Amino acid sequence: MAPDDRAPDDRAPDDRAPDDRAPDDRAGFPPLLPPDQMPPIVDQRSLERTWRALMGPLGFAGPQLWVMILAEGRPLGLTKVEAAPLRPEPGEVAGLLDLLRDVVAADEELAFLFARPGRTRSGDDVAWARLLAGSPGGWPVHVANDRELWVITPDDLTGWADVG
Repeated sequence: MAPDDRAPDDRAPDDRAPDDRAPDDRAGFPPLLPPDQMPPIVDQRSLERTWRALMGPLGFAGPQLWVMILAEGRPLGLTKVEAAPLRPEPGEVAGLLDLLRDVVAADEELAFLFARPGRTRSGDDVAWARLLAGSPGGWPVHVANDRELWVITPDDLTGWADVG
């Protein structure tokens, strides 16, 4: 059977037109599953895959801070602060971390994602990561904008000039 003679459902994934692809297929994001069915988070790469699944396609109306509580590598809870400032206020972030330390059990960990509109990396992204870096669990902070998702590395934390 020639490729053009196949029924639409018989087309190979690479033969499908972009409009025929499912949203997760089009964006390269894994499907969103209930927390108890998500693969365990065992390293930075699996954490990034989890963030991608939770966020969906990139594009943000405003800055937001995502906080995930993990136990034994499994997400237990997720909170998204929709009205986060672009530039973090150290006192407010310290207060948030104190609050989270009070609610997170000794065997639980925190992971953070700061997401915002825009297409370029910013010193404010690194400022968020610096302030969140001391949270329980030691997971690297991830940042997303309308173009990319990336992890803030230790080199990023020391290489960017302070903002503010």
